[in-house]
Amino acid sequence: MSVLLQIENVTKRFGPITAVDHISLEVKDGEFFAILGPSGCGKTTLLRVIAGFEPPDEGRVRLAGGDITELKANRRPVNLMFQSYALFPHMTAFGNVAYGLEMEGVQGAELKKRVDQALAMVRMSEFAARKPNQLSGGQRQRVALARALVKRPKVLLLDEPLGALDRKLREQMQIELKRLQQDTGIAFVVVTHDQEEALTLADRIALLDRGRIVQQATPRELYDKPVNRFAADFIGLMNFIEGTVARSTFQAPGIGRLPAPNGIADGPAALAIRPERVQVRDAADGAAIQGQVEGAAFLGQDVIAHVAVANLPRPIVARLAAGHPLSEKLTRGQQVWLNWQADQAVILKD
Repeated sequence: MSVLLQIENVTKRFGPITAVDHISLEVKDGEFFAILGPSGCGKTTLLRVIAGFEPPDEGRVRLAGGDITELKANRRPVNLMFQSYALFPHMTAFGNVAYGLEMEGVQGAELKKRVDQALAMVRMSEFAARKPNQLSGGQRQRVALARALVKRPKVLLLDEPLGALDRKLREQMQIELKRLQQDTGIAFVVVTHDQEEALTLADRIALLDRGRIVQQATPRELYDKPVNRFAADFIGLMNFIEGTVARSTFQAPGIGRLPAPNGIADGPAALAIRPERVQVRDAADGAAIQGQVEGAAFLGQDVIAHVAVANLPRPIVARLAAGHPLSEKLTRGQQVWLNWQADQAVILKD
């Protein structure tokens, strides 16, 4: 894929606060790109800079090879879908989708054709005559998407697009968003604080913290190989065991040597291991750690177990599939043994 959108060393300040701090990234043509991070990390400000609603204090924004940094928002070939959807309450779904085209002078049969196509794309054709107050949250979101797509932007920007939906509907709309992006071939850039949403939707993710990019990677790389503790802790559940690397082995105080990857420089570090990578056994059988079950929670497809281990300040969290032999037998106070494969752990120096 060729590079479509380039953010070059962009900085945005609000008085003494630096909201975006020298960020550079590229979005490829036809890519679904996510900007992920906690509240206040600068992700929405960066999106507004791309859209043209906020001028950067430093840096450039380029689209399809052209510099659009000074171009006004209404002249940029991008569309921004707001978190609130911002539909006109007095207009029907058809009217809301048609509005932007009408402002560009599109009329008659061409207008109807393009609006009908956009509503069909989001599966809202039968609701074209309804006003926003007659639609559910998910339906309003679809209308907002149709309105954003009908003008055929080069890039569609989405600011927390699923934040107002309940969990089940949000999961359904994640699939719909991904389908729409693939069907249209338009590059989508979504801003979200929801790690699961970013992992589900995106081809690549930029993880932000305090206005800077912490890590830019594919969802699998970000999940499996976080570059530091912030990235490891922000994406999914993670166990951390403090210790020291010495001669390519990881030693935890009061526990001893633990399975860990080789090739890490000596010194203080943390071993990070995902709960689903922790193996739980009811016999020692060469396991790395012995512990006692503090509690177990049944989540339908999984069981989450908290295992207290001597000399560790926090319990180890393990995720067992519902079909695991111990999934129905774990009880508070039960002795278990924990292990994992060395290459499934990550050693973090910062």
